[in-house]
Amino acid sequence: MLISFNWLSQYLQLPGGVTPEQVAEKLKLSTVEVEKVERLGANLEKIVIGKVLKMEKHPNADKLLVCEVDIGQEKLQVVCGGSNVREEMLVALAKIGAKVRWHGEEELVELKSVAIRGVESQGMICASTEIGLCKMFPLKEEKEILDLSGRRLKIGAPLADALNLDDAILEIDNKSLSHRPDLWGHYGIAREVGALFKTKLKGYSVGKFKKGNDFDLRVKVAESKLCPRYMAVGIDGVTVGESPSWLKQWLLAVGLRPINNIVDITNYVMLDLGQPMHAFDAANLSSRQIIVRLAKDKEEFVTLDGENCKLDSSMLVIADEKQAVALAGVMGGEASGVSINTKTIIFESANFDAVSIRQTSMKLGLRTESSARFEKGLDPSLCELALAKAVELVLEICPDAKVVSNVVDEARWHLNRGIIELSMEFLQKKLGVDIKQKEVEEILKNLGFGLKAKKNILNVTVPSWRSGKDIVMAEDLVEEIARIYGFFNIPSQLPIFPIAPPEENKLRNLERRTAETLVKELGYTEVYNYSFVSTEQVKNLGDDLSKYIELDNPLSKEKPFLRRHLLPNLLENIKKNLESYDELKIFEIGKVFAAGETGVRAETNSDELLPRQDTWLETVFVNKKDNTPFWQARRVAETIFKSLNLEWQIASLDKVCVWEHPTRLAILSHNGKVVGVIHELNPLTANAFGIESRIGVLKINLSKLAEVMKEKIDVYKKVSVYPEMTRDVAFLVKKEISHVEIIKTLSHADQLLKKVELFDVYAGDKLGIGKKSMAYHLVYNHPDRTLTTEEVNKAHDKAKVVLKSKFGAEVRE
Repeated sequence: MLISFNWLSQYLQLPGGVTPEQVAEKLKLSTVEVEKVERLGANLEKIVIGKVLKMEKHPNADKLLVCEVDIGQEKLQVVCGGSNVREEMLVALAKIGAKVRWHGEEELVELKSVAIRGVESQGMICASTEIGLCKMFPLKEEKEILDLSGRRLKIGAPLADALNLDDAILEIDNKSLSHRPDLWGHYGIAREVGALFKTKLKGYSVGKFKKGNDFDLRVKVAESKLCPRYMAVGIDGVTVGESPSWLKQWLLAVGLRPINNIVDITNYVMLDLGQPMHAFDAANLSSRQIIVRLAKDKEEFVTLDGENCKLDSSMLVIADEKQAVALAGVMGGEASGVSINTKTIIFESANFDAVSIRQTSMKLGLRTESSARFEKGLDPSLCELALAKAVELVLEICPDAKVVSNVVDEARWHLNRGIIELSMEFLQKKLGVDIKQKEVEEILKNLGFGLKAKKNILNVTVPSWRSGKDIVMAEDLVEEIARIYGFFNIPSQLPIFPIAPPEENKLRNLERRTAETLVKELGYTEVYNYSFVSTEQVKNLGDDLSKYIELDNPLSKEKPFLRRHLLPNLLENIKKNLESYDELKIFEIGKVFAAGETGVRAETNSDELLPRQDTWLETVFVNKKDNTPFWQARRVAETIFKSLNLEWQIASLDKVCVWEHPTRLAILSHNGKVVGVIHELNPLTANAFGIESRIGVLKINLSKLAEVMKEKIDVYKKVSVYPEMTRDVAFLVKKEISHVEIIKTLSHADQLLKKVELFDVYAGDKLGIGKKSMAYHLVYNHPDRTLTTEEVNKAHDKAKVVLKSKFGAEVRE
């Protein structure tokens, strides 16, 4: 929306020296977003009023003339190609140094003294398009220059002053006005500016007019909810023609093209007060009764700009007894529009439902200045003031015009202007600053609020233009006072209170750290699944359905149970994606629900306990070409515990779950507590889920790990300067002998044995029933000297003996 600074100044007596830029800055800090301020005459420097004294044909060009132009203090020779130039004509002359647009299309260029076809030109006689005045002076011909003859203009006067182009235009972002319907006109903005500069707003005065009874005007409102107020009046004897220059100048200043005096009056009132209006040609109506009704489905309507529309029964129209003549609040109809032959008009000043207007405008794709205002929710009391102003202007501009009807006012509206109580104590508590009560009262009065003060309590009456959904409680008044007082005048400081670091959430930190390790270091993808599983998933997993909690009102009837494991849904993810990828590495962190174990209280003071809900991490690895998924899962466990700086051990097995491979399985423990499991998925379980590839799984109970975790404190150990010596040992043992037992036994076999690493396990029919082959790296070292081969061999033989005696191992020599 464009706002004229001079227009605002009609309603305010601003302090001396206040510039448009200062007004814009104040508005920006308190009320609306002012995107820019543009001074109308900014590009008209060194352009003056000139008079063509004489002209001759150019000696070297048939279509050019050499003119002598008087600009007051001097006479200039100018070469001109204007089709309408003549002697005694008043023109806009751009002197050397002025900036113009060639043919109205180029960027601004600075004029220089040049010779045109051998004749020196000391300036330029301008067309309106070349100096940015095409809206004020539209071209009739392509080569026409601006003709200012017939105006009382002083020769040599600056063009901006001569045409009263000393205004400044504030461009306001419409989005910042969405909640303020009272600001969609100059008078509403002037009220805000007056409050900001502590200047009294002038009253909006309109003259009284004599009503007539020669024209029987009637209005029927069939939809009072969509049209709470409709006012109309008939005026006869109007002469439709060009508007006076002052009216055209106001409209042009804010970007509206003048059309004719009647239409321009309705536009002026809308821009002045924010209340849209419409004028009907009474001769084009089939009756003297105006009907406000809903449109019929597929009813056809042609707008003022010739647009054919098909309406529906949700759209409000203004109609006569035969047809719709206007789209309520959006646009008038072609059939009833004012023309040069119009003699009798009917002015409409109405209030329409904001939602209805918005919906109609959006459905038809018609966005107008009128609809933009109505859809914000206008003040119904504006209708009367706007109608009176429009009638006053018509009677002023058309001397023969007279009001020939009564003023019809169909009104069914009520505004809640109830009293809001505001205490000074409440205000100061909310703002944190002590504002004097007298200043608070002044702010509210300048904004139009009614006041009754009782000691430090203010009883505030909301003005009609703010009594929609804008001001409804004391907090709204606090905001009004704060923005006018100035947010920058309220000192900002941090609250004073003891700052204690929040209690560490070990579980949440653990979740975040493990997820970062999996994604950044191991290239895993995190997935999020619902916490529900189906009967089929539980059956495929081989778990006991009776251990699951069934929901009374599940989101999906297919998955009525709360999950006890993350694995079923992860396997579903694998099944859906394995056809598209050769390798999948995914993980999930989430809660599982154990029916047989108690958890936290349902409420703070309740005796009811919820089921235990531990947070688990589960990772799944599958590669169609990799037959070692167990070792991939083990690598994940090693990387996670290393990143957490935690030690971990392999614990002894006490049971094997149905979905776990019986021999490719390891129990994880930390600080003496079992916290997870590494296993390969049982092939039978994989087949039940429709997966043929081998799958490695890692499961860690993060809740339990967070309770028992104890970070390893790294103590500096001097690195031995003497070389390590490695020997390998491979042997056959019974399948039930675990890696943990072997590690524990070998670590005490000899003092020189420093490290034991498993690098191969094999089980097959060729080894014999119940046998498996295991192979280890044994690393020997002495901290004070280099070991001899004999010493290493002796220690190594000792390790073999221990294996044979303890486990009955068959050592491969």
